[in-house]
Amino acid sequence: MRPPPDVVAWANTLVSRRIGDLKKIQRKARKHWRGGEHVHKLRTHARRLRAAVEDLRACIANAQQLIDASKELGQKTGKVRDADVLVRKLRRYRVFALPAERAEIDTVCKPLLKERKAAQKPAKGAVDDVRFKAPK
Repeated sequence: MRPPPDVVAWANTLVSRRIGDLKKIQRKARKHWRGGEHVHKLRTHARRLRAAVEDLRACIANAQQLIDASKELGQKTGKVRDADVLVRKLRRYRVFALPAERAEIDTVCKPLLKERKAAQKPAKGAVDDVRFKAPK
């Protein structure tokens, strides 16, 4: 059974706003790709959109497309974000570490930075390619 038209209109407005917010962050992430904060915000907005669409699926005509697109974006940017978080935390520890510990932290950070670099191309590709179409 289809929800009442006023509920459908409300749901479509909510999802359209979430898409608009996500597109703004997507543009910022394209411009400032090196900054990990934009990747984090992008993933957060994609997750919020997906949650809203999953909850309001009966009201959203292109629900599955939006869910799939937000999942793809989240999956392809996950490794970059994970590496950002780990490296940032290790670098904070490094400030207070003894010289021997600093060397060990550097040793741990090196492969993480390589992983991040390898994950950047598919992640940036997803940021550039994944499209979100507002419901009608």
